[in-house]
Amino acid sequence: MAKVHISPAARRYGRALFEVALEQGSLDSVRADLNLLGAVLSDSETSQALADPRIDDRQKRAFLDKAFGEFLHQHTRHLLGVLEERKRLVLLVQIPTAFAELLDVHEGRLRGVLESASPVSDSDRQSVEASLSQKTGLKVSLETSINEDLLGGVRVTLAGTRYDGSVRGHLDRLRQNLENVEL
Repeated sequence: MAKVHISPAARRYGRALFEVALEQGSLDSVRADLNLLGAVLSDSETSQALADPRIDDRQKRAFLDKAFGEFLHQHTRHLLGVLEERKRLVLLVQIPTAFAELLDVHEGRLRGVLESASPVSDSDRQSVEASLSQKTGLKVSLETSINEDLLGGVRVTLAGTRYDGSVRGHLDRLRQNLENVEL
């Protein structure tokens, strides 16, 4: 899963939507809206259409209204209106990720990636999540990824910190230690 760059402007819009949804008790509805929009907008053709300056923002909004209008919560629809008015609909690609980050903080969740050389069972993933949850005091949620270069073991990236228990990591550390030995 590619990490989405989030501009400061998208973070501001995401925060404003989050705060309104929290205050009005509509976090679950807005979360569902942004999960849907995030899934649709992750398609490169759709996101390119939103970024295309040749397409007027009114046309972009009309497309979004036609596709999602009746399904979206009023707060999400209002956000679309504000983005259209300010000619910032291109930010809509980034806002679901910004909103999700705020929601994770609010719910005490920490997301990360568990890499392994071969597929990891759900029970093993849950075991690693439980162990990390206990250590961090937060609910850890891991996405799994296959990386055959690891040779064996696992590597976890969590909040920008990498925990490397892979065979490749052990070999790299061993090589570095041997290179640093003075003879």
